[in-house]
Amino acid sequence: MAANHLEIACPSWLEDECFMIETSGEMPEVAMQESLLHLPPLAPPELDCLRAAVVLGYLRIIGRDLNHANLGLALFRGLERAHDNLARLMAFLDRVGWELPAATRQQLAAGLRAFLAAEEGCLAAGRAYASSQAEPLLTLLAELGLDSQPWRGLLRRMEGLPVPDFKGLMALGRLNVAGAARKRRRRLEGLAVLEVLGPGDGAPLAQVTLALLDPRQQEDPQALARAELVWSLLGLPEA
Repeated sequence: MAANHLEIACPSWLEDECFMIETSGEMPEVAMQESLLHLPPLAPPELDCLRAAVVLGYLRIIGRDLNHANLGLALFRGLERAHDNLARLMAFLDRVGWELPAATRQQLAAGLRAFLAAEEGCLAAGRAYASSQAEPLLTLLAELGLDSQPWRGLLRRMEGLPVPDFKGLMALGRLNVAGAARKRRRRLEGLAVLEVLGPGDGAPLAQVTLALLDPRQQEDPQALARAELVWSLLGLPEA
């Protein structure tokens, strides 16, 4: 049986470093290299502690994006990012000569199944957009050892729907509030301001601001397309 390197016990003086690597966000490998710059030379078991923190960091962000409840929240990056991070994790494990524990792979597979079941329920309830393209989803299913056949109907349905990126999903999540009766938008200094309004006097119930310019302060076609897609998917009459 392959050793489970994620169960390595770290010395207390390395616990803070491991925690920072594990919770560093999108780049746990970069966080490990930064830690190594200011740490003394490490014995192999000590280095393995940092490596285990990298793996746990990747699993943390993959799990984040396999949690359908996070869809529309600021922390969510989507199944495409989960696919990319799983590829980075597997490449890291290959470089250090480790294997992904079978139980961990099974947990990720269960997370993906739960995500797809929730997605299927949302689309059946009438949501007008999908949360992922089909290609990264098919790749994830294969990499986690799952049969795609039970999800073929869902995949066909998703392929026929628009797919906002994670910023678009976040905007829709914020604007999807109970009681909204109309929508309104305006443009302000390179920004698209989108609002949903309540009935009666039409007081704003929620608002998002989407940047329309690239870092050079030029109009960004992708950002413009995102704002238009979010606006079109609100499903409300215009004020």
